[in-house]
Amino acid sequence: MKIIPLNKAKFGMFLAMDVRDTTGKIILKKGTEINETIIYKLKKAGIFNIPVKSANVMSELNKETKKHSVISKENLDLNYKKVKDLFKNLEDNNYLDIDAVIDIASSIKNDLENNFSDKLFVPLKKLRDFDEYLYSHSLNVMIISSLLAIENGIIGDELLNISISSLLHDIGKTKVPIEIMNAPRPLTEEEMNTMRNHVLYGKEIALENNLRDMNIIGGIYEHHERIDGRGYLEGKKNEQITSFGKIIAIADVYDALTSTRSYKGPWTPYKTISFILTNVEKQFDGTFAQGLINSFGIYPVGTRIQLNNGQFGTVVASNRANKIRPLIRIDHGDVVDLSEEYSLRIVKVLDYVYIE
Repeated sequence: MKIIPLNKAKFGMFLAMDVRDTTGKIILKKGTEINETIIYKLKKAGIFNIPVKSANVMSELNKETKKHSVISKENLDLNYKKVKDLFKNLEDNNYLDIDAVIDIASSIKNDLENNFSDKLFVPLKKLRDFDEYLYSHSLNVMIISSLLAIENGIIGDELLNISISSLLHDIGKTKVPIEIMNAPRPLTEEEMNTMRNHVLYGKEIALENNLRDMNIIGGIYEHHERIDGRGYLEGKKNEQITSFGKIIAIADVYDALTSTRSYKGPWTPYKTISFILTNVEKQFDGTFAQGLINSFGIYPVGTRIQLNNGQFGTVVASNRANKIRPLIRIDHGDVVDLSEEYSLRIVKVLDYVYIE
């Protein structure tokens, strides 16, 4: 049992003790499951710290999402280790193993092509260790970028190339001091310039290791350029930015905003997608942003929702054919495909739970 602030209460927790009001009257009994209705009731009663215990509700959600996963957990974990080894080798020995790059990119590309369907769960690697963020971020951006490419009809060697480019999009950060990378404070102007130059360092590393394809180089060098010309390093505008640069820009921002960093907490995927949509044709290309919606849906997996019949549930797969009607696991109930149950609809977005 532990005492937590009410604003930290999450789906999957239960009250560990009876909760009483100021008169001593029991208003909620031990064992009551925490949900959004219970949280509201506690707030109304002026109770802001509660005794809780956790239940293993995530195992059922994991089981459901696994049915629709575009990448197996085993392959995700294996390739994370390979990415880590790849970057460590570059950091320690100044050597980029191109064969390892192609192996990782091919493995993810093949999984995505084989498992791509109308009902999707996109697993991403989220770590709390700030020192390993670069490795998980590089893997995640490769997965997201490759999906966006598939959504836009990119196949074969070109798909492999964008997998390579997105995997290596931040290799230049191996040349940025770790104290700048993980600074839990705003960077100075000098530090910010060093950080921005990671795209130049990355381009130089790629060329030094005989990566000559201009789209691959473009993705590495241009993923911080923006449609309206307010990005860096060159302030390129829409038609001046390669398609790889535009795709990786979206994937990079999506993963960065949904990740825990030394200086910020994570945004929910729902909030992040809303941000990207708001900035279409300002920062981001609209066609490729649509690919993000197709893959993740308007309500990404893990989004806690309430239906019009009052039931609570968790999104367990997006529906590419109908972005506002995903698959929902009803709390302590069955999985409902909203594209087949038209009497039901989502009326409220409540919270988010991370599903591996």
